[in-house]
Amino acid sequence: MSTTPPDAVQVQITPDGICFIDEEFVTPPPGTSLNEAVIAYLQLEAAALEMPIRAVIQDEQANYTTSIQVNADGTSHTLDNGAQVPTSPNVPQATAIAPSPSIPAPNTPDAVPPSRPHEPLPEPYRGRLVSICATANKNHFAEAVRAADQLLAELSTHFGPSHLYTLAVGLVRADIAWLTQDFRFGLRAWTFMAQSWHVRLGPQHSVTVLAVGNAIGCWRRLQPADAKASAPHILSLLQDVSIPDSDTAVLAINRQTQRIALVNERLNRDN
Repeated sequence: MSTTPPDAVQVQITPDGICFIDEEFVTPPPGTSLNEAVIAYLQLEAAALEMPIRAVIQDEQANYTTSIQVNADGTSHTLDNGAQVPTSPNVPQATAIAPSPSIPAPNTPDAVPPSRPHEPLPEPYRGRLVSICATANKNHFAEAVRAADQLLAELSTHFGPSHLYTLAVGLVRADIAWLTQDFRFGLRAWTFMAQSWHVRLGPQHSVTVLAVGNAIGCWRRLQPADAKASAPHILSLLQDVSIPDSDTAVLAINRQTQRIALVNERLNRDN
């Protein structure tokens, strides 16, 4: 008999290898396996909530279902037989940042080529962006952040905050925020970019959907107090930018908000 509670996190891996966690699309970064990405995702959520979380993993590709518990310290074990689950580092794996990244769009026919809509920046801006990427890839994040913020300010002034040039640099700045676990900034950045792409490309376009998904991903990794405070903002984004399956995303956000409220109730009782 399963000991997994009904409010456990639901992990689904489809027959074609697409992963959803509580209906949120999850893709592993380059060099990371899907299993490692799932465990890292659950570790981040357990650490943020400061309590163990349980998950049901339904792998339709390997044809099995298992239940696991992931603890706040990053350790994990199965609930079926007590065997240890392979773990991965508690922080997202750093991946190389490119000046004009390709937009991954699984199962979407309208994937954007690597060079568009992020057209090459005119000099001297492009050279500066290349330097920012190189600096970030050396893990000199503070220096990269200062340079990226300055470049964003200049491009916003000269071209406008929603111009393709500005958004191209914004993508890199959001990547740096992810690598440094500055999820509050990442949430603001991806929310703005999602709204900008929505105006340019519409809610169904893969670039818009990806930006909204990244905003949700940043929100889910916030500290509980920050997540609770910003929940209305992410829900407002989903109302303004009606991406496919936005209703399921709203349900997942509401479930996590309820988990945070449950933790707060337990803490209040203990005090």
